[in-house]
Amino acid sequence: MINVNEISKSYGKKQILKSVSFSASPGEQISIIGSNGCGKSTLIKIMAGLIKPNNGNLEYFNVNMLKHRASFSKICGYVPQDDPLLPELTVEDNLSVWSGKLGHPEKWLEEMFELDEILKTRVSKLSGGMRRRVSIACAVASKPKLLLMDEPVSAQDIYYQKKIHSYMKSYTSQKGIIILATHDFNEIAMSDRCYIISEGTLKLIEDKSFENINKLFEKGA
Repeated sequence: MINVNEISKSYGKKQILKSVSFSASPGEQISIIGSNGCGKSTLIKIMAGLIKPNNGNLEYFNVNMLKHRASFSKICGYVPQDDPLLPELTVEDNLSVWSGKLGHPEKWLEEMFELDEILKTRVSKLSGGMRRRVSIACAVASKPKLLLMDEPVSAQDIYYQKKIHSYMKSYTSQKGIIILATHDFNEIAMSDRCYIISEGTLKLIEDKSFENINKLFEKGA
């Protein structure tokens, strides 16, 4: 289980997150929605160990993560909103760098993300959609217990959206935990719970039907 306890974050006088708390168990997917700039990405970055909160604590599988920061890379896979890849390296080399595993990637990873034809290609030569797929592959290559994703299907066509969502379902079926920031209705529907960040606070959405979520987005969620 993971526990996010009373996480707060401010930038100068502007408070982005106010005592955010929630938990998730193995096999669960949690969606977090909200308007641009509401703090979704900040929360995901804090959970990935990239930003320190002003207050609060993170406990993943009985490990106090803020006291044992080296554990982030062992427990978490992180798919950021921005491209984290090294453009001068090939896809295969990026997978080695981000996963810590040298050599040819495992067959399941190559097949799931259809990487076989681009493994020897420099990342700088890839389209935005291809780079996104490679970013996700890098995040999951080490089979982390927790997968943190920020808008995972951005720049993907419908075919690859389905491929990525298929992987996400497979991941949670094997007791992985997914926390994602999203605006995608399919990802919200797939999730066990959906939360909205509004004015820095995290609130559970009891009704995550298309109609209700659509109304929230229309209001600026």
